[in-house]
Amino acid sequence: RPCRMPRRLLVRLFSFLLVLGALGLGGGCKSTQQESKKAASEAAPVASTPRFAAPDASIRTVQLYAGSNERRLPVTTLGGAGEPLTLEFDLMGTDGRPLSVYFQHADRNWERDLSPSRALESFQDDRLLDYRSSQGTEVPYVHYRYRFPNDEIRFRVSGNYVLRVTERGRRDSVLFEYPFYVAEQRGDLKLEAEGLAVPGQRAPSLRPVARVRPPPEIQGNPFGHTVCFVRNGRVTRPRCEERPKLMRQPELTFELSRDRAYAPIAAGYEVDLTTLQPSSQIAQVDRSQSPVRVVLDADYARFGEAPRRMRGGFGQPVVRAALPGRIDPATRAEYVETIFAFVPGQKRPYGAPLLVSGNFRDATTADGVQMTWSQSRSRYETSVLLKQGIYRYEYSTADPTLTAQIRSTQPRITGRYTAFVYYRDARRNTDRLLQVRRGSL
Repeated sequence: RPCRMPRRLLVRLFSFLLVLGALGLGGGCKSTQQESKKAASEAAPVASTPRFAAPDASIRTVQLYAGSNERRLPVTTLGGAGEPLTLEFDLMGTDGRPLSVYFQHADRNWERDLSPSRALESFQDDRLLDYRSSQGTEVPYVHYRYRFPNDEIRFRVSGNYVLRVTERGRRDSVLFEYPFYVAEQRGDLKLEAEGLAVPGQRAPSLRPVARVRPPPEIQGNPFGHTVCFVRNGRVTRPRCEERPKLMRQPELTFELSRDRAYAPIAAGYEVDLTTLQPSSQIAQVDRSQSPVRVVLDADYARFGEAPRRMRGGFGQPVVRAALPGRIDPATRAEYVETIFAFVPGQKRPYGAPLLVSGNFRDATTADGVQMTWSQSRSRYETSVLLKQGIYRYEYSTADPTLTAQIRSTQPRITGRYTAFVYYRDARRNTDRLLQVRRGSL
């Protein structure tokens, strides 16, 4: 006769198992995974991707730089000790009009925090009245120029800021937004680098190292400091570290972990559109259409050649400096339809979309322009409307085939790295920007 367990005992056993589940015995694995994810997140903090308003289709060639040098990052000094920033952009069409500009403070993750009254010690907005129509160009546009800080706009708190250009007096009628920085330039910052050998990678990855000496009033407290690194002016792609690796008071050392060091994962190119004539980069110029059509020589998926010194700006295009012999390049430079072409290895399409990106896309837009595969030509192609000047660009795709080829064939390209040192100030309830330093590594 089979042995049967009494029904009352079965009920008690089932209840016991339910209690164990409620106490977390059954959820132990999930809890461990959550703790592992939390630990990994804490060990490798990364700044969140900035969220900016999508630029209006009528806006082109946005530049924001320090002083009069288009190659400099948009960093000014709190208190007016440094050079003012210069904003330039084009509004496509023939009709110009006064516009408005607003300023918003943000923390180091670009979350907008302080009200304008707390961040600015003057007016909260200004008018853009300096604009001129293009002269003798095939494609008409209106060029705007604005400099700040000025008598109307002065900043009271350091940190990240967002510039917003709108229709006149209409704060929410946004034409574009652009990031910039107000730094205290206090304390001391030394920027170094360390090469890290990676199996299967021809050139070593580069790990920037920042040695920070905070201002006297906050020395001795390593907490609250964060260093963010930016490569080649790509300010929307920072890699940040919150914890110092070494503390020799009052100096703090910050470095990225090995897995977040900068690898040569994107091949760099430069195009010079100043002369609009066939050259080593330009295959064809068609002046019979408007806008003028420029076909670039195809780029190939081979990256073994030694990189040449590039003249273009890192985070934005170079226009004025690229056309020094032309009277007022800002209003006389042409807009041209520029055709990019890329030939992949084996002349077969990748398993994911291929993008071309560069400083012809302003700092607030998407990663790049998606290219179209041409079956007849066995290559990718796309067109971008560009103002005459010098531009940097690169190709990228989620398909690991391209990444593997770049890593195995490309020599290390000397880049420009910038370190931003932040301090979380509890009194102001935001991140102060203590120091910014840029150098070639």
